[in-house]
Amino acid sequence: MRLKIHSKMLGALSILIIFYSIFFSDAGNKRIKIWIDIWNQKSFLEKAPIPTAIDIEREREKVSIAKWVSRKYRVSYKPTKEIVNSAFNASDIFEIDAHLIIAIIAIESSFNPLAESSAGAQGLMQIMPKIHKKKFEKYGGFANILEVRTNVFVGTEILSNYYRRYGSYRRALLAYVGVRQSSKSRYPDKVLRIQKRLKKMVRG
Repeated sequence: MRLKIHSKMLGALSILIIFYSIFFSDAGNKRIKIWIDIWNQKSFLEKAPIPTAIDIEREREKVSIAKWVSRKYRVSYKPTKEIVNSAFNASDIFEIDAHLIIAIIAIESSFNPLAESSAGAQGLMQIMPKIHKKKFEKYGGFANILEVRTNVFVGTEILSNYYRRYGSYRRALLAYVGVRQSSKSRYPDKVLRIQKRLKKMVRG
């Protein structure tokens, strides 16, 4: 009887030792960490959306535009890609063609996020602070006017408002640049020419 109890105690002790070695020793802790990492990776892969053909084509388009801009305007690729991404995101939100947004940035600032005109317009889309200051409130305040995403989003919102008012990109661009609708300004032609070039380049 004592031998049987002793055997049971040894068996329990062995289980405890094995349990400790698996879960509480240094090797056990490493093993648990590996299991957690594998589980997290599996969960991430299960939750991560599978890119569609449209997503892949859209990303290819953004890369193509960013490379073209980087070469033409002699700016490094990484910040250029950030600008292009912001333009496409703003396009989705405000329903304005992304190529048009990028074309405006090209004309207004040549992709220099710190650009400032003699009239006081600032950033990539050359926004007039005194006129549009309130629009920055939803993006953390006017202090963020030179931040890429903020400037592109506010500039696109301004253009979107003009587009809804006038019903055409040409007239919206005249309002955006701050001239009368009767003006003979060549600004819309310059912007629309670059927009057309971008579309043609992407189509290949």
